[in-house]
Amino acid sequence: MRRILLVGCLVTLIFPAFSPALLAQDEPQQERGMMGDFAAHSIRGTVSAVTGNEISVKTEEGDVFKVETGPNTRFRKDREQIKVSDVHAGDMVMAIGDRDDKAKTVGAVLVAVIDRTQYDKMRADFGKTWTAGKVISMKDLTITIERPDKVTQTITVDENTSFRRRREDITLADIKLGDNLTARGALQSGNFVASTLTVIEPGQRGGGRGGFGGMGTGQGPGADSGSGQAPAAPPQSQ
Repeated sequence: MRRILLVGCLVTLIFPAFSPALLAQDEPQQERGMMGDFAAHSIRGTVSAVTGNEISVKTEEGDVFKVETGPNTRFRKDREQIKVSDVHAGDMVMAIGDRDDKAKTVGAVLVAVIDRTQYDKMRADFGKTWTAGKVISMKDLTITIERPDKVTQTITVDENTSFRRRREDITLADIKLGDNLTARGALQSGNFVASTLTVIEPGQRGGGRGGFGGMGTGQGPGADSGSGQAPAAPPQSQ
């Protein structure tokens, strides 16, 4: 499950058009919740066969899933829209939709062909040039997150860090305990210093078509436009 959650973070960065913030505004509601429920609604693996609209995918765990596609399934490769006929045996894919572990099927709303080299590089860079997780504490100019792999990591921000939520600029004061975020930056003397920090809205179950819900679109404090600079007096952890 931790691996699937990490894959979710990777796909968000590899395919920015699928990020939850954009899905919440631009995509059909059925697709909006996919980033919040990767463990329950996605598989990743290597295509073993393509028969008509059905794609057979072997996961890293050795399970073979039948990915069922249809007229409402979206296909993506290198950020471009493709067709099922563009998916071939040997491709690495992520399929997201209604996953049935007992039947080993996925009724896919999205099938993304992933560049294996890029995926492996981003996975190796996780925690070094980018990171992601849930905010568990904040103090001064540091944010501690719990990553999908259950490792805690401290992120340091400074006057050069930009902050975003959806498409809005925010400030450090808008980030709260429990927020999910991704950050780009670099390790400096063992500390992760963020150049860009993006708050990701969590998925909300129950509102979408096809059995899993959409992303929330409410406007909270974090949606206010800000300067993007770290404030002089950031919030303290409770």
